Amino acid sequence: MKMSFFDDMGKFFDNLGGGDEESGASSKVEIVDGAYTGSKRIISIPAKTMKMGGLRLYCNLYLMGVQNTPEPGCWKASKSDDSEVNLRYVDLSGSIIIQFSEECITVDRLGSSPSNKYLMHESMILNGFLDELNSIVYEGSVSEEKRLLTLPEPGNQLEEARDAISFG
Repeated sequence: MKMSFFDDMGKFFDNLGGGDEESGASSKVEIVDGAYTGSKRIISIPAKTMKMGGLRLYCNLYLMGVQNTPEPGCWKASKSDDSEVNLRYVDLSGSIIIQFSEECITVDRLGSSPSNKYLMHESMILNGFLDELNSIVYEGSVSEEKRLLTLPEPGNQLEEARDAISFG
């Protein structure tokens, strides 16, 4: 049922875009179709190892905690299945879809014409999300084999992901 909701939502937003799919894209970001019809991949972070259930739970708790950032009620977090977390923006101009697989974490934007306010708020949320991933990967005294996420060496994947964010 949730898949059809996002499919319908994607079709709705596709029709609002005026036919120019790439008009709002930064020249640095390669346009890649996302997981849902009408979504675009904005971040892909490869994983060396991932404890998917624990990482998804940790990230879900983090994202639920930022639902009122930077304004009360501007985001609504939901979980559609065991491999992703969704954040829907209050004006319905866009949603963030974060998916976890054994190989990588992907972040897609659903909505072909997100508002400027959405893009600014998305940037804040995703920069905070990348800060959380950075602390999981590099900070603390947890041994590498017990970390929720490790990145392939050499790694500047998180900084590359930060460069792909609209107002990053």
